[in-house]
Amino acid sequence: MELESYTQYHETKLHDQPGFSYNTYLCTIPQDFLRVDLHWHEQMEIVYVKKGSGSVTVNLTSLPVCAGSIVPILPGELHAIEGTPGVRMEYENIIFSLSILDSTDENDWCRTHVIRPLENGSLSFPRPIAPGTAFYEKVSAALDLADRACMEKAPGYSLLVKSSLLQFLHALYANRCPKAGRPASQHEDSLKKVILFVKEHFAEPITVEDAAAVTEYSTAHFMRFFRQETGQTFVRFLSDYRLSYASYLLKESGDPVSAVAEKSGFFNLSYFIRIFRSHFGLSPGQYRRQFQNR
Repeated sequence: MELESYTQYHETKLHDQPGFSYNTYLCTIPQDFLRVDLHWHEQMEIVYVKKGSGSVTVNLTSLPVCAGSIVPILPGELHAIEGTPGVRMEYENIIFSLSILDSTDENDWCRTHVIRPLENGSLSFPRPIAPGTAFYEKVSAALDLADRACMEKAPGYSLLVKSSLLQFLHALYANRCPKAGRPASQHEDSLKKVILFVKEHFAEPITVEDAAAVTEYSTAHFMRFFRQETGQTFVRFLSDYRLSYASYLLKESGDPVSAVAEKSGFFNLSYFIRIFRSHFGLSPGQYRRQFQNR
């Protein structure tokens, strides 16, 4: 499993995929993980908050959410999820590929007016979708129907899931905003390059200068823009990424703590133990035993 899958979904799958790319995961912050760091992917994602409160950041804009809030996230959009400090936040994470709703017809209306605009970000709508509106009633009804179909698994239930998702897309289209969606800024493109660089090289020694070179910014400009856009320094982002991977290895592997540290990009064991304890409130060994005893 890739780190992104672990930190987003924690393997708490509610429903098996019904023969195509559609999955639902139940996630809890901070019990499963402290937060979901900034990332992106090519699938459509829906954050459906069931309990608690927090924020979902989409394209560097923080959206407050509470129980009932629904936040559709388009393919390629940078996003992150964080709970309110001291509050347990539970949410369903629904992931599916828009291709499962596409057609082979060259002139398919849905592809031209809905699927392609969602993929390129030119179809926009209010977010988060909040309870108490007609828009919300249609979206929640469609998602709940897909949820029930996956739970009951009656013969042909994948048809119900697809029809529910088409109702969901219709609600988005019917409530589209007059103006086209905001294209990704140069900073967003640069952030994607940095995140990909960290994903591929986090286990190696990485400096701020290395990350700046990826964006072709000066080191000073890179440090300023990264903190401005993400709310944290690059050093903190890299450390958090490494710590997330370390926590994954401690749960999923039998590697000794020293090997976990090195595979996560920490080459000083005592420093790793100290920063891990500061981040999670437990030593690496205590953290591992906590999950072994569950």
